[in-house]
Amino acid sequence: MRCCCPKKKSLQFNKIRNLAEHRVDAAQLPGQLHTKCYCPSCGRQLVLSKCADPWAVCLICEDGQRFFVLPEAPNAADSARAASLHFPQISGLSVEAIASFWLSQPVARSKLNQQLARILRAILEARSVLDQPRFSFCPICGRTFEGCDHSDIWAKELRCRSGHSWALRGFSLFAMIGATRLELQAEYTNAVISQLIANWLKGNSYLEPNLHESVRRVLISSPLCPRDEHA
Repeated sequence: MRCCCPKKKSLQFNKIRNLAEHRVDAAQLPGQLHTKCYCPSCGRQLVLSKCADPWAVCLICEDGQRFFVLPEAPNAADSARAASLHFPQISGLSVEAIASFWLSQPVARSKLNQQLARILRAILEARSVLDQPRFSFCPICGRTFEGCDHSDIWAKELRCRSGHSWALRGFSLFAMIGATRLELQAEYTNAVISQLIANWLKGNSYLEPNLHESVRRVLISSPLCPRDEHA
């Protein structure tokens, strides 16, 4: 017989709602870049590589320069709930295990600010990145960018001879590839990581709701954390 118990239906509905609330979809490369993709800095081919963020696409060239495609960021309302979340399962864990938990577990990652995700990944991997990459080559075809348009004060438009157009803003390249909007992110330098950690530890009223106390511990533990930020 078919069960019409209201309590059972309610439990099923809540389970489905919870799954949707904590859903994280892994980042994907557009089909056009699956076969070949080129390093914006040196023009050599990029290949897939592993990284500490299980939801991200990591690409690396022969020179060791890495670029990332991240999963969709949580909306501001969701990430602003992060500080109030309770995760008894991370009590007593090392800072490395805590960082990995926030990056990997959907219940936490679905509320993790995107910039914090990039910082946690950098802390876990402990790579030394001293120089900001140049953005000289088109990731789609590998040809050099020939000109730029400075009409937008927030981003610089870059075009290659093949007609591919990208927008450069900070450490990221943006492009529409078919129906997909792609953001290709360069790796943060050590200096940038240090500055971002300092910003997150200043007690900014806008950022604080996004910063869980366990994540604060991870930031403070990093060798890149400015020592006077938590004296």
